[in-house]
Amino acid sequence: MKNILLPTDFSENSWNAIQYTLELFKDEVCNFSVFNSYRLPVYTTDDFMVTSSNEGLEETLHKINDENLDKVLDRINHLKKNPKHTFRKVLEYNFFLDAIKEVVIKNGIDLIAMGTKGASGAKEIFIGTNTGDVINKVKVPLIVIPENAKYKPPKEIAFPTDHNIFYDRRSLKLLLKIAELHKSTIRVVYIKVDNAELNHEQKNNKEFVFECLEKVDKSYHTLHNLMLEDALNCFTQSRDIDMIAMVPKNLNFFQKLFFKPKVEEISYHTNIPLLVLN
Repeated sequence: MKNILLPTDFSENSWNAIQYTLELFKDEVCNFSVFNSYRLPVYTTDDFMVTSSNEGLEETLHKINDENLDKVLDRINHLKKNPKHTFRKVLEYNFFLDAIKEVVIKNGIDLIAMGTKGASGAKEIFIGTNTGDVINKVKVPLIVIPENAKYKPPKEIAFPTDHNIFYDRRSLKLLLKIAELHKSTIRVVYIKVDNAELNHEQKNNKEFVFECLEKVDKSYHTLHNLMLEDALNCFTQSRDIDMIAMVPKNLNFFQKLFFKPKVEEISYHTNIPLLVLN
């Protein structure tokens, strides 16, 4: 059984992410935790910060968020019933990242699924601070679902790499599971920024990746482009890619691909879900 965490801020964006995830794992036995965290306002003075301790306000916030979680569960119940899926609500009084860390440990979470939003008036999809913090500080796989992403089975998954790090089998386990569930083809994409050939270590890393992918359909593609994010965008559009998978421990490559110097400011010009294999 997979334990999947579905954070929600009760927006349509987070609801879209929930629907996408339920479809993605419709043939897998899963226990979903529909999660929200809240905190009393923090007031800042010239000398110090004060957290409101109004018990009435805390009770009101708890009641509102608890009722909103019930509404989300009610929306889920109105979808087509899936006997493979079970649901529970998780409401935490804590800061978002701290609450996520606690829930991941207490509930043995295998995957977190979060929605992300396009900036107003811009084409980019911005991952945002909360999702960036999860990528950086929570060592659990994460799927990031843009607000306009509509579910379709991931028949083609792009896996960009520069072959500079060694991927162990555990890191690729979820990618393989998704590929097996949907009979996906994994497109390993090497983006070459100069004319240098692969060195000995890169060749070994490339060979091991293909050993890990031996049971699924796959192909290998070399792109030549100094602008990594442009190369990936062109590839995803030309191949009708349904998902992008990455291991962010190669942080320099990850950041270059998604354009921004900091993970929490990452943007990318696509409505394709991003699978982060922490």
